Amino acid sequence: MNALSIWQPHASLLLAGLKPYETRGWRLPAALLGQRIAIHAGKSTSDLEELAEYVHDRRESGAPAEEAFDRYVRAILAAGFQRFNEMPRGCLIGTLVFSACLPAEQIDDHQDFGHFGPGRFGWRASDVKLLPEPVPFRGMQGFFRVPDELLAGVT
Repeated sequence: MNALSIWQPHASLLLAGLKPYETRGWRLPAALLGQRIAIHAGKSTSDLEELAEYVHDRRESGAPAEEAFDRYVRAILAAGFQRFNEMPRGCLIGTLVFSACLPAEQIDDHQDFGHFGPGRFGWRASDVKLLPEPVPFRGMQGFFRVPDELLAGVT
């Protein structure tokens, strides 16, 4: 199965259904649209200070940065994590289907969870399935392959 590494907290928010789009500076390859993709929580992660800076730099709603940051904190808590460092890293955490790839300017329901600036794309996450337990695995940039048997419980 193809997989994609995503840094926390975005990987967990995506799989909790709280982040409806993954954003990238490139279109989703057409061959992957509608295909089940494994989500790898990257080993690297932002700390809270970096997350605050990320939110401030990328917010598109015009809301104050503090409000956008508070949405992240509420979403992290809603995903079941009491502390930022509880989020899994360096492992496969679930699968999903990217059901659409849209220019970021056409997306209104993103909750500021991602970079929705000009020239960017939002990949709509659908049919999300969490693994019963995270599976340690080394991620890579871009799409990469993982053995299907590692994800037998969610495919």
